[in-house]
Amino acid sequence: MSEPANSRPESAEERAAALLADAARAAYGRQARATVALEDLHRPERYRLSEFQIHTIRQLLDGLIDAVEGDLRARLLARAELPDNSAFVASIGAAHVAIAGPVMRRAGLPDDAALATVLLRRADEYRIMRQLRKAASVTENGVLDRLMDEPDSAIAASAMRHLIAETRSNDRLDDPHIARADLPAEVDKALVWSVAAALRAYGEREHGIEGAALDAPITASAREMVESRTAEAALESAAMDLAGHLDRHRLIDDRLLAETLGGARLALYAALLGEKAHLPFGTAWDMATAPDAAAHALLLRHLGVERDMAAFLATAMARAVIGDDRAGEECAARRIEGYEAMDAEAIEAAMRPWRLDIAYRTALARLDAGDRA
Repeated sequence: MSEPANSRPESAEERAAALLADAARAAYGRQARATVALEDLHRPERYRLSEFQIHTIRQLLDGLIDAVEGDLRARLLARAELPDNSAFVASIGAAHVAIAGPVMRRAGLPDDAALATVLLRRADEYRIMRQLRKAASVTENGVLDRLMDEPDSAIAASAMRHLIAETRSNDRLDDPHIARADLPAEVDKALVWSVAAALRAYGEREHGIEGAALDAPITASAREMVESRTAEAALESAAMDLAGHLDRHRLIDDRLLAETLGGARLALYAALLGEKAHLPFGTAWDMATAPDAAAHALLLRHLGVERDMAAFLATAMARAVIGDDRAGEECAARRIEGYEAMDAEAIEAAMRPWRLDIAYRTALARLDAGDRA
């Protein structure tokens, strides 16, 4: 379709103004997605997420609940105070039979916005990384191999911890996965207790056991799980730790950003951007993976990334986020056209909303959505 006869190409300054406005608005719009992720799983007729996201989040959540349930059931079977009910004991011992998951789904549990945020981010990471790997421009462990050989022992050790966390959290065989160690401690605690409550409800309803008789063994087992939580670093915290060491040694540069994104290390890429810009991981993640590339371009410009490198990074990310090479290239090109036309004052003004607390931005976004409704 041709442009109207009276239209004219936008100038770089106009493109820059549009980029800044879109990037600032996105600081509020991105937050509402996480608050509905688990709600969508229980109300599929109200999809606010894509079917791929819904499927991936369900897979991640089911695997997480199964892992927690399996551990809790094994601990429960070892409790001497477990009621002497052969049918219940046999059910708990049948590892292939899911108990807590179905009970929780019927009750709409877990209903946890913080857990939704973690699952949605992991689902997005899985989708984007699949696309990035198709166009990977460096070897799989290239950047981490190099960092593990750094003379500074703190950097080398941190790079090794990151590789271990990544190996645990990202199945390189293309299967989405999340572990308890990847959850914030309070989210993990709430999930363990939700599974414990589901096992109690199952014992009461299906086997006629008094709830009071189940409380002691179930709560003891759950408390043991919570208190024995390992100190393994979650992928995000491992990435931020490595980024912190690199920033202290002034090693975060354009080349490292290109190596990291080119090797499909999405968590580390977001951590490097966040560390350099003094932003929380979640904020840097949202800016880098925003679908229209405006916030990503703004962040790169704020960090002083050279234009050609910014074009490479924005294009690679846009292609992966959108899932279409041509559309991603067109999106990034539109943003990069106004890249150098942004002045420092306008950049800082557009960055200001992103520096607000994420919980505050989330509340503002939900209030705005309610007003529109």
